[in-house]
Amino acid sequence: MKRLLRRRAIRIVLDVGLFVGFIIEFVTREPSFDPDYFLHSWTGIVLIPVIALHLSSNWAWVLRLLRNGTDDQEFRLGVVNSLLALMAAVCIISGFPLWLDWSAAGWLATSHQITGLLSILFMFVHLAMNRRRIGTLVRGRTVTTTPAS
Repeated sequence: MKRLLRRRAIRIVLDVGLFVGFIIEFVTREPSFDPDYFLHSWTGIVLIPVIALHLSSNWAWVLRLLRNGTDDQEFRLGVVNSLLALMAAVCIISGFPLWLDWSAAGWLATSHQITGLLSILFMFVHLAMNRRRIGTLVRGRTVTTTPAS
């Protein structure tokens, strides 16, 4: 599985799926876009394994960052990613009781909405901070060879 997640095409599909999923989540919940709670709920559920696969495909990076801490050159990116993960987790967890009608508590709906909006914001910051990696992933690595003499 780990080997499969390293494949360029799989990583692109996962990353595009995450991006599209986050956008669908936002658009289908936003009152100005005519909310579709069925699509919103099921998109959120489908995103759970996609997020897990994205994290596992970058697990070596996560471990390196945890090992190096503030000494790592990508520490700021790690902070943004941690905040994104926290916001997404709270949003997902708070969404289940709302979706299943277990609770209609106002604070739960408010936390779900706020963490959803913050997740979108942190996703765009995450993308901006990873723009070089995204470019390399999309273009593919160029291998230069020198001609044999």
